[in-house]
Amino acid sequence: MFHLNAISKVEGIKVVAVADPDSDRMNDVKKKSGAERGYLDYRDLLSDVDIEAVAVNTPPSLHEEMIIDSLRACKHVLCEKPIARSLEEYNRIKQVMKDTGLYVIPVHNYSLTPNLLKAKEIIKSGELGNVRQVALRFDNNLWSYRSKTEFRVEEIYGVVEDLVPHVLSVVLVLSDQKLELIDVKAWKRRYPVYDNLSFTLGDTDGVMFDCTMNWTSLIPGFGLEIVGDRGVITMDLMKFPYRVNIKSETRSTVIDKKGLGKYLEVVKFEHPAFRKQYEHFMDIVEGRIDPTFTIEDEIQMLRIMDEVTLKLTEHD
Repeated sequence: MFHLNAISKVEGIKVVAVADPDSDRMNDVKKKSGAERGYLDYRDLLSDVDIEAVAVNTPPSLHEEMIIDSLRACKHVLCEKPIARSLEEYNRIKQVMKDTGLYVIPVHNYSLTPNLLKAKEIIKSGELGNVRQVALRFDNNLWSYRSKTEFRVEEIYGVVEDLVPHVLSVVLVLSDQKLELIDVKAWKRRYPVYDNLSFTLGDTDGVMFDCTMNWTSLIPGFGLEIVGDRGVITMDLMKFPYRVNIKSETRSTVIDKKGLGKYLEVVKFEHPAFRKQYEHFMDIVEGRIDPTFTIEDEIQMLRIMDEVTLKLTEHD
């Protein structure tokens, strides 16, 4: 739905091969991607000398092994979030990255959404004054995902692993300060596991981040409100990735990209942030830029995710 569409829009990246242990799925994706070769074992793909980098889109429990195998096969890695599930896993990955000199880049696509980057520019300009409150709401519909694996609902706190990285990646774009978990709650609405979650974070500058997320909304969206003492910015990173609504002491306006194409992108699952994720990956591999997120950033996200899970466990 997303990755192959994104790759097809990026000049300079070609899908050479795909791997999936299910032969029907493998052949289907091979055909859709235009890949020349298909494998049932990802290790056979890694032995393919024509491949320079791999995209790992598997359940999180498989990430560490597949990442390390890929690095040792001399491939750069773009991996779905979270790239690891424990500090020990991150440290092992970090060591192999150091040994090989290769990159492991997490998929935090919403962090590259055009309206979020525009909002960051506005904040930096001082137009909003001092930012004190940020509200983030990630609405998703798990039923419509048509996932080929059930890892999201196999664990009682699977929603933490699935949705919290989306929210934290946006928080880290807006704040470079240390974050502290203040409050958390979760509840079940449709699934036998927790499918709704909310928590509050505070950073060392005194900014409060109110974060809400779920799998049970009819219409997906990723709403963001940034409140300063001289203005407010609102936007939806998912549905309207170019639009920024701003009300400040100097103006009240909507900043947006012109044309109908921006709406067609979203309808066709060609969200610009996914394309930008692969462009970002290519620029890193080719040495033009540094990664937006480091392993240390990922470890900070893991710390918060572990704290969220711990607090929920204590409440239970």
